[in-house]
Amino acid sequence: MSSSMFLGTAVWAEGPMERRALVARLVSGRLADVNRIEAVRLRKLGEGDPERLADALVPASLRRVLEGGVRALARVKQTVAYAEKWERRGTLPASLAPVVEAIDLLPCLPRPSVLRRMDGQGLDRFGVGGGGADLLGAPQPGLAVIGLAGGGIAGFCLALENGGGAVLGAWMSDEWPTGSLDLKVGAARRSMPLKTWEGLELPILRAGEVVLLPPSKLKPLPEWLLGAEVRLSAGFDQLLLRLGPEGVHPTVQ
Repeated sequence: MSSSMFLGTAVWAEGPMERRALVARLVSGRLADVNRIEAVRLRKLGEGDPERLADALVPASLRRVLEGGVRALARVKQTVAYAEKWERRGTLPASLAPVVEAIDLLPCLPRPSVLRRMDGQGLDRFGVGGGGADLLGAPQPGLAVIGLAGGGIAGFCLALENGGGAVLGAWMSDEWPTGSLDLKVGAARRSMPLKTWEGLELPILRAGEVVLLPPSKLKPLPEWLLGAEVRLSAGFDQLLLRLGPEGVHPTVQ
């Protein structure tokens, strides 16, 4: 079984209120609210003010975790391992791990500190979309690398440039993903191995910085209609998008 950790940002309703939090995808498919689970763990250990301590150690924000550096990411991984054990016992409550159907997944990092291409060209960090977004140009799918405090790499996600911003996948994998990147537009399909991007000399990153790796070079796709569904997938994530109303040239460069 893979030891990769998958982190994302989710929103769900709790009565009249809304909860927006960092979640981890468990092996069962449920999503663990790691901040709240850490608070429960600390309370069982007898720590005083466990909610406040959990907010410091395992924040409910991926951006804050990234700003905490290697130690913060390692602490999240410990919390996820605790959640997995709890889930295997069959007693992890829905308040700590809502089912996928009850939540809305956002881009894994909805507001990067910096968003840019590999060549240094800046993109609009406020223009980040996720699943369901309308594409304003020919889809050029690829991966993005996400920065950790201290200049390191926190993980990778599905990504493609869109207008002056980008679309990011719902899940950040803390390990280099394996398998293939698959693009489907209508009935047309294209695929390429993810190892295509291996060996790139990655830049030194700041906490919360997202850098889009060079887009894949897939064979041209045939014509398609406006509004056509665009499905981008890899083994660890899938993005369902739509060809937007402005129209695009029907070729993946």
